[in-house]
Amino acid sequence: PGTPAHPAAPTTSPVTRVGALTHAACGTVQLLLFLASLVTAAKVLETGYLWVVAANGVVDAYLRALAWVAGTFAGFTLLPIVAKWLLIGRFRPREFPAWGLTYLRFWLVKTLIRANPMTMFTGSPLHLMYLRALGARIGKGAVVLSPRVAACPDLLTIGPGTVVREDSSLLCFRAEAGRIRLGAVTLGANVIVSEKTVLDVDTAIGRLPSA
Repeated sequence: PGTPAHPAAPTTSPVTRVGALTHAACGTVQLLLFLASLVTAAKVLETGYLWVVAANGVVDAYLRALAWVAGTFAGFTLLPIVAKWLLIGRFRPREFPAWGLTYLRFWLVKTLIRANPMTMFTGSPLHLMYLRALGARIGKGAVVLSPRVAACPDLLTIGPGTVVREDSSLLCFRAEAGRIRLGAVTLGANVIVSEKTVLDVDTAIGRLPSA
């Protein structure tokens, strides 16, 4: 009888640590950005309300309210797209430490993308147009029913006829050992991703689309 093989010890990446000052500074900036978003939203709401109540008559008030809602929706829809291309440009496979300036830009864009009102239209062609505007490559006839697919849209490829079911996660990033790792998720043609599936970075399924 042969000697039983011993499994190799798992390799672990060294943990990237930051100082307490860097950690506190990052958290402070995140808090300030959150408070600024609340103030901005309140100001937009106040301005719209004052403009609507100053209307002359019911018809004028209705038209003003309709214009304000449409303008606000368009503004909040375009904000993540503009911020993504200005602050990040195009996402590429890479690693960077958490809590630094690069992480702050990544966190801000990721938060804006997830807070976009277009997530209410998940499963519709409007949501696919939004993902394509962010840089995702989505083939003809694809159906995306999960809102959790757009953290790093440039690294996401969905082939024609592919279906991504509800609550699936195709985030294209992973937090590991104090670092953020970005990697591609590529789905070929006619792939089905079932409910509550998590696809890690550097994952490919099915026949890959040609470059």
